Amino acid sequence: MQEDSPLTEATSDSRGASLLTSREPSPSDHSGRGTSRRSKITRKSHRKSRAGCVNCKSRRIKCDEGKPSCANCKRRQVRCEYPANPATSAAASGLVDPREPGDLPISEIELTYHWATTTCHSFSAWPAGVARVQALTEEVAMKNQHVLHLIFAFTALHLAVCRPKRKEHYTTTADYHYERALALVTPEIASLSPDNCDAVLQSVQMICFVSWARGPQAGEYLAFGKHGRSDWLVMFRGIRTTLASLSRDHFSKTHGPNTRGKGRLLPPSDGPFEYEKQLMELKEHIEFVSEPADRDDNVNSVEVLQEMYSNRYGGKDGEYHVAFGWLYRMSEDFLDRLQRCDPLPLIIYAHFVVLMHDLEKFWYMKGWTHHVMSGIYEALPIEHKAYISWPMARVGWIAP
Repeated sequence: MQEDSPLTEATSDSRGASLLTSREPSPSDHSGRGTSRRSKITRKSHRKSRAGCVNCKSRRIKCDEGKPSCANCKRRQVRCEYPANPATSAAASGLVDPREPGDLPISEIELTYHWATTTCHSFSAWPAGVARVQALTEEVAMKNQHVLHLIFAFTALHLAVCRPKRKEHYTTTADYHYERALALVTPEIASLSPDNCDAVLQSVQMICFVSWARGPQAGEYLAFGKHGRSDWLVMFRGIRTTLASLSRDHFSKTHGPNTRGKGRLLPPSDGPFEYEKQLMELKEHIEFVSEPADRDDNVNSVEVLQEMYSNRYGGKDGEYHVAFGWLYRMSEDFLDRLQRCDPLPLIIYAHFVVLMHDLEKFWYMKGWTHHVMSGIYEALPIEHKAYISWPMARVGWIAP
């Protein structure tokens, strides 16, 4: 970890030099509670949820408004927060301290620590790549709450994997931070400008990682889905849209297009060394059977795939994630035909899944390869299924 990482610096400057101090302030305590009297009988007041916590309001249940955590949230072991009020606004302005004495943000402390020591290492195959990604992500998160919430969401999902006995708790925490992030970043995307483009790009990338970390979803196969384009693909292509909407000069030197650092070569791989012959046969088949209007686009998709294989198994690039450059470079027409389950794009996509299989070295990609291959197999007409036998064998997926 780099020495100047915001996570490891002391929180001494005016804005707080840690991810933890960048969190949104908690609401101040409510007062004015008491008992109600009817006739001569004293009875416990009926507390309505008008001023209840966010979780109780969303579940439409009564909240006892306990601080720092209500009884319902304590029982469910989830983070308890209250909606903003005038006292909160004053606290955000620095006029009052919104926390009760001794009230520490334990959840954020845990997430910050796990991010700094473990989760951030998920982004690269090499320490140098980890340090670079960590520094860039934290630099933007210090100034943009939506990036910070996405870091917390991703880390919470990692903790759900590491500590399965508390999976429900961490998943709920991830959902909370993810929803907060979306609420904050959506208006930023709508008003993209040179001032916010770095942060928006970082958030869109993090949303893709969070989508992976949630695990395979029924009917969604990354590049296509049964009920329309998958949410992941919409966000992934959003990276391309974000970069294309502004001149690259508007992005900082650390976040702009084509600034991904060259990593060390990947370790020796027992990769499919027969891939050159296989992809050449695939290209010949695609050229022969494609409709004239689609031939150039289909052939180009195979040629880009050959380049991705060469990068991975030919030792030309230092990171696993470069494989997704294939989906990034596909035309909208190709992706539309893939969404319509056109057999040829599906066959080509199945050969891409072999590259994706390598990414299962990372916790957030576990299970995706077989899930996507099963979706492709199911969508292909029976007369085309034989053309994906090689990628099926390479990833170890057997048809039911």
